[in-house]
Amino acid sequence: MAKTKISNADLVWVFTERLRSFNECAAPISIAIVPNKDSWTAIASRGDRIAHPRCAKRIEQVHKELREIYILAKD
Repeated sequence: MAKTKISNADLVWVFTERLRSFNECAAPISIAIVPNKDSWTAIASRGDRIAHPRCAKRIEQVHKELREIYILAKD
């Protein structure tokens, strides 16, 4: 299945909206999308991961889900 191309800013928005649907991620957590050789990676600050460990697990889950759907568009 072909992946949908999406801008970095739009992917951050999709990622953030998806996280808001989980109770574990009620607190605002900043997510950065970092392009890499093959695809992209979502990262949160170390402080956010330590302060909200259950949300960190959700970030990993959403990351896996969205990597199957989206590829970053070339800027």
